[in-house]
Amino acid sequence: MPKKKKCPEFENHERWLVAFADMMTLLFALFVVLYAIAIVNTSKVKQVTESMQTAFGIKEEIPKEEGTIPRGPTATEGIFRYIKGNTSREQILQKIIRERAAIISAQAKAVEQKLSERLYGTKQFPDSAKKPVDRVIYVARDPEGIRITLLARILFAPGEYNLAPEASKLIQAVAEVLKGIGRVIRVEGHTDNIPYERNGMSNWELSTLRATSVTKFLLNTNLFPVGSVYPAGFAETRPLAENDSAENRALNRRVDLKILYDNPTDYIPPDEQLGNEEKSNKE
Repeated sequence: MPKKKKCPEFENHERWLVAFADMMTLLFALFVVLYAIAIVNTSKVKQVTESMQTAFGIKEEIPKEEGTIPRGPTATEGIFRYIKGNTSREQILQKIIRERAAIISAQAKAVEQKLSERLYGTKQFPDSAKKPVDRVIYVARDPEGIRITLLARILFAPGEYNLAPEASKLIQAVAEVLKGIGRVIRVEGHTDNIPYERNGMSNWELSTLRATSVTKFLLNTNLFPVGSVYPAGFAETRPLAENDSAENRALNRRVDLKILYDNPTDYIPPDEQLGNEEKSNKE
């Protein structure tokens, strides 16, 4: 007797609708929750803001900037613009800047006087030491710090980066003056614009090696904490004068001991360089 053939089972091709409906339900619930969270009670936010302003002594609102969020210097300018609009805060800020600048100026003058006393026995550089041909040390202020400039002709033989024997007395005097100054000192090497071609080196290597030699001497005096003195080479990129004469090129071949400021606002541009003839005439 032949077997009865089974009818093919019905296949439901729309089963995906069940899973789809479940997913849509869940998404709807999610969006409802997100919408509920997004609703802000503005009155309560305003009350909290006002209470915080009262607690911190800020009654007025800081003006909102249009456009993109300020970055870098623009953000800083926004802070100072806000302070400037408030007379009391502006006066306090200006007072702090003036006091810090006065301290830095006094410190620079004291460094100059101590160096002059150790090197020449007087509180001011003598006239003989101010002539461009004879002068080997300068003291000045710039936006980065108090700068003590030592001309290379007293420190190194031409084209060399090892300290000359006569350099020891000068650097030792500078080290004793700067002892306990409590600031970071960057020893900067500089050259003129004449290319240096020896042993495959350039002015970059020469300036860095000269700065390193002075740094090692300073650290070997054991007068400075570890990490408070470090070298840097700038080659011919930061000249003090145009490289258009032998005298100016000799001025640019130098090592600067930069006593760095704690804060850029410590700097207020001086009328003249400390220790030059004009300042001595005024005094």
